[in-house]
Amino acid sequence: MNMSVKEAAKEWHLLCDHIASMKKVAVSFSGGVDSTVVLAAAVKMLPNDHIAVFADIPTLSERQRNVALEIAKELKSNVTVAGLCWECMPGVRENTSERCYHCKKAIYSAVRSIATDNRISICVDGENSSDNADERPGRRAAAELGIVSPLKDLGLGRNAVKKMFAGLRLNINVQKETCMATRYSEGVPLDDDKIRFIAECEDMIRSISGVRQIRMRMRNGHAGLVTSPDEIALLRASERELSSALFSKGIPEIRIDAKGYRE
Repeated sequence: MNMSVKEAAKEWHLLCDHIASMKKVAVSFSGGVDSTVVLAAAVKMLPNDHIAVFADIPTLSERQRNVALEIAKELKSNVTVAGLCWECMPGVRENTSERCYHCKKAIYSAVRSIATDNRISICVDGENSSDNADERPGRRAAAELGIVSPLKDLGLGRNAVKKMFAGLRLNINVQKETCMATRYSEGVPLDDDKIRFIAECEDMIRSISGVRQIRMRMRNGHAGLVTSPDEIALLRASERELSSALFSKGIPEIRIDAKGYRE
């Protein structure tokens, strides 16, 4: 066993032991890599004493919803879906600098409520130690609602999470996702049509170019396309076809980020 594998095994056991010590937990599960690792540990250590809560919010694409539920199914965790509408998330639709705080406040409130109904006092999320709290307004909401971040508490950062996630060997192609609201500039009001439009365009981009990871960000009349550094060549090779396809959707210009997505 090489050092990397040994380290991943050690980190995984550390997380599992920490989760087990909680006795009963409610996991705020988004379907992302971080919360998937936390949920997997809860399934392993507390198979009958955990619940997973997935917040179905308006700023998710249908693709993101489906992937999250598929992951929960593969992990053999019965997930409770908390449906939240725009009206359930005051302050999100306006898309101000406080959007993430309002969004997380609504999500964590739903998780806390469902946990309470199930007589569970400890609620956990997937925040890791690499996440900068100064840049994440949602952390304020987590603190206000007493949400525990086991990865962060154990000093497990992005690299450790990636290794643990790889060790799960899921049969689902999981890419790092971000909230669809990030596709629009701050101050641009959000609605279902705007979210659906971006999701449709990104699906089109995947289909044409073959990229797995894509963000289409609407900025000052053009669409900025961002993918992982190793997939930029795929976008470049399809640039003419992408321009034509997106022009038909009302987008006059596209610009491909030359550096690629940066975590």
